Amino acid sequence: MMKSRKTVVLVFFLLISLVSPFCVMAQTAQKGEKIKIVSQMFYDPVQQQYIKEQILPRFASETGIEAELQVVANASELYKVLQAQQQTGKWSTDILIAHDSTAVPVVQEFHAAQAYTKVPAGTYITQFDDNFVQGGKRYFVPLQADVYLTIVNKKALPYLQKLGYDINTLTWEQLAEWVRLIKKETGLPKYVFPALAGKFATYEFNAVQLAYGDKYVPAFNTPASQAAFKVIASMKDGILPSSPTIDFPTASLATEEAWITVFHQAYANTSFSQAPDKFVVAPVPIGGSGKRGTIIGGHGIGIVAGSTHKAAAEKFIEFFLRDDILYAVMKNTGPWIPSKAEIISKLGDDPSDQIMKMGLATLTGPTLIDRVRVAEYQDFGQVKRLYEQLISDILAGKDINKQYLDQKQKELESLKVE
Repeated sequence: MMKSRKTVVLVFFLLISLVSPFCVMAQTAQKGEKIKIVSQMFYDPVQQQYIKEQILPRFASETGIEAELQVVANASELYKVLQAQQQTGKWSTDILIAHDSTAVPVVQEFHAAQAYTKVPAGTYITQFDDNFVQGGKRYFVPLQADVYLTIVNKKALPYLQKLGYDINTLTWEQLAEWVRLIKKETGLPKYVFPALAGKFATYEFNAVQLAYGDKYVPAFNTPASQAAFKVIASMKDGILPSSPTIDFPTASLATEEAWITVFHQAYANTSFSQAPDKFVVAPVPIGGSGKRGTIIGGHGIGIVAGSTHKAAAEKFIEFFLRDDILYAVMKNTGPWIPSKAEIISKLGDDPSDQIMKMGLATLTGPTLIDRVRVAEYQDFGQVKRLYEQLISDILAGKDINKQYLDQKQKELESLKVE
């Protein structure tokens, strides 16, 4: 009987010695793993530097898992990356940070995202759920949102006061009158309308179109669009002639070549944070609809369906959506409107937090909003080209009449996905 017990004990310890290495391997395998993140967000080199130097090393120190960030310039580049992996069946990407406008193709055409079974804790914004949630399943958790804001050098304010207008309740007609007055009294154009090819001109126009009542943009020949283009044309002499060669307004604002612009909130912050005593940031102007208008964009994070490191990917997403980490990312790479109510409720009064709060007020206030509709067009770059031609023609003094806009609308329709 004693011999039998000894045999059982020996067998037990033998089994433990055989099983334990596997247990240890299972527990420590993640510490040696490396995951790859492909992102449409963080396209600015400074943003990438922050993520690579501040966020990814912290994740590695906390978990032992390394993470590599690859940023793609646009939707086309993202689709190329996904298509190549889809065709080979070998997925080297583990996490996607996708713009809301690309979420549907990512899920439906490339089958590249896995539905969440459990979403990390938090109360998230819902403005992008028509893209991030498909067929009742969530494929992306929102990270951020962004809107357009008004950025003004304080040197422009005396001219506004002379007109008796309030920057926080400004209309587009009043803004145009303000720009014209500055041109008249200084002899210089002081509004910058960045319109470098492939960049932001479309969204700058869209903000005005929405404020005048367009329900869908891009568009060219609707009554609201015609009114929007008319107000921009009315201030053409006060717009920098070099605007079609400018990508972002920050340099022009820093040199004071320009005093005023309506642009993306991240670049409003670039100017405001560097010189908060020099600039004022305000909501976008009000249009003929009686409301403000802005294009909104946002990014979400999801796990790649073919990832071979899903447990590690889940750890990264939990880490990235943690309040302290997400706040740091929103503040230092944007600032963006945070996706979580838990962060929004804690925003303070420093310049970056003020931008975030103003962006949130624009997003949730009496504002007519629309989204970037990349997936609805064969080549959104060609859509942008139509708007870039429009601002160039306005600055050249061309008559932006109904016939002109009907032709632009016809070209726009030809670019739609059938």
